[in-house]
Amino acid sequence: MLNEVKQLGVAFVGCTHPHIFPRYELLSAQPDVRFVGCYDPDRGLAAALEKKWGLRAFATAEELLDQPGVNFAIIEGWEPDNPHYVRAAVRRHQAVLLEKPGAPNLVEMQALMNDIRGQPIVFQVGYMLRFSPVVPMIRRILQDGILGPITLARFHAAAPVGGAREVWQSVPGDLGGVVYTDGCHMVDVIVHLLGVPRRVKGMTLKLPAGQTVLAHGFKTDTLSGLGETVEMPLGGLMYEDGGAAILDYGDKLVTFDVTGWEAHPWVEAWRVELYGTDGTLHAGLNPPWYRLYVRNPRPGYTPGWQSWEGLEAMGLGTSLVVDACYRHEMEHMLKRVRAWDTDNEAWIAEAEAVVAILDALFRSARRGDEMTISLT
Repeated sequence: MLNEVKQLGVAFVGCTHPHIFPRYELLSAQPDVRFVGCYDPDRGLAAALEKKWGLRAFATAEELLDQPGVNFAIIEGWEPDNPHYVRAAVRRHQAVLLEKPGAPNLVEMQALMNDIRGQPIVFQVGYMLRFSPVVPMIRRILQDGILGPITLARFHAAAPVGGAREVWQSVPGDLGGVVYTDGCHMVDVIVHLLGVPRRVKGMTLKLPAGQTVLAHGFKTDTLSGLGETVEMPLGGLMYEDGGAAILDYGDKLVTFDVTGWEAHPWVEAWRVELYGTDGTLHAGLNPPWYRLYVRNPRPGYTPGWQSWEGLEAMGLGTSLVVDACYRHEMEHMLKRVRAWDTDNEAWIAEAEAVVAILDALFRSARRGDEMTISLT
């Protein structure tokens, strides 16, 4: 811990990812936050953010980060660009909230994490779904041993129909598409709850362009609001249409799957399922809920099924508008920045592990064999 920060000067470095907007909205309500400006290589995007959101546009990332008072960089660029932005902020001893997954591939992610380790800055990756109100409940149930030994778990993620075709899942140079750029959210939850597996067996699905489907809320670019209804073929993507993996923990098997063509809005049907000898837990992340079966009485838990719900408004904009996940994420980050909490090791280790697991999934899919996890 260092001295308390009294005034936060925020710079948006790389602005292409739509997660910028709920984070901007949350920060704009903070009396100790001052928006210094934005930078994006797309001059049209930067100009629009200056005109509509009042974020002064700068010609380079370095010019922006060199402005007086900047101490908090929110990095929302393309994956191949983000490591450069992070290093520029770190050199200036500025806090960093980095858009997931953080880098285009494992080699670059590990190099970046190694460069951050030990630096006197505040660092966090923008995995807002781990801040769902249900996640600490799941962790408490696990820590209390309510489920007993767990032998099987399932984690399901998805993009709505057409989500896998959006530009953020079609970035040249990335390890993959929807499995990498959106599946990383659920892999982060897996690591956060269960740790890192020993081995991974993975498969990916790539379809040729097929029948026409209707995509609701399809975003063509950063500024296209909550999107619109568009006709498009199923399949024919730059990267994969979906993927699945078995994660071997030695004492349990965990399955993970993701599709880019689900009927539900963003995140609505994402599921966590845990199966133990003494109980079963099913949960959703957003809206947050769980259903718990307890076989034997425990302090605070009666046998049978019990449930909890924390419903919030749903719709096409889910994951692109302020919700409990974004609020809790920003509250956590602001608390760390204000106290200048530089204990980043858990964030660094888990962010690296997420990309390492996904790297093993893609390697396994190519080679047809299980892969070990490559960690530094």
